[in-house]
Amino acid sequence: MPVPLKLVIEFVFFSPFFFLLLFFLFGLYSLRNNSNKFKKPKKSLFLLKSLTGLWILLLITSNVLFFHAVDLPLKLLTPKSIKQNADAIVVASAGVLESGAPTDASTRRAHAAAELFLEKWAPLVIVTGGITDPYLPPSSIKGIPIILQGMGVPHEKIIIENRSSDTFQNGIETKKILDQKGLESILLVSHDYHLFRLTSVFQKLGIHVFPYYANRRELESSTPWWKIFDWENFNRLRTIAHEYIGLINYKLSGKI
Repeated sequence: MPVPLKLVIEFVFFSPFFFLLLFFLFGLYSLRNNSNKFKKPKKSLFLLKSLTGLWILLLITSNVLFFHAVDLPLKLLTPKSIKQNADAIVVASAGVLESGAPTDASTRRAHAAAELFLEKWAPLVIVTGGITDPYLPPSSIKGIPIILQGMGVPHEKIIIENRSSDTFQNGIETKKILDQKGLESILLVSHDYHLFRLTSVFQKLGIHVFPYYANRRELESSTPWWKIFDWENFNRLRTIAHEYIGLINYKLSGKI
């Protein structure tokens, strides 16, 4: 399907590349206006070098290709996504807003979990992770079950675990539910970048896990040239950095 020219123009003109290009041209203009044979343009040269350095730095960090390079080691660790019959589907929350509405990541995970249930891969859905600190103020899960029910998952087939506040506690609290109900195997739903740490925690607790990507469609699509530079890339890098820090912390503390 062809992309409308208007959309391409909007992405290019409101991308970091266009903003930083203007920034760079401003530096060149300042250098030209402030330099002459009677006055050494030291200040202008310093300004130009500073702007150029900032331009290159932001150009690199806002580049989707840079994100893929940073993300590569984590992607190599990510377990293969599997559709397999299990005793339950466990979907890890990615936070909720103060109103209880799920974030975009939580919405994608809820959608993937509902699809698995409707395809009859498991007879039960467990939603884990109701406290969103340190990202957002603590709040009980409300939005994810609404999405599940809206897609056709019966209310009585949804169990809400809203006592955990991090990945390790997700495993601890979910393990209690599984043991209480005599369940052993789960389809574990999260984003690909989170699945290695999440799966490792659950497996260490003795749970038979089948990992499943909530963002599998994103992995199959390539980035158009006009989206190479994207402000959203900074949020992606922050998410990946959080995951690397979490992996190191969990490994050193023996949680995985």
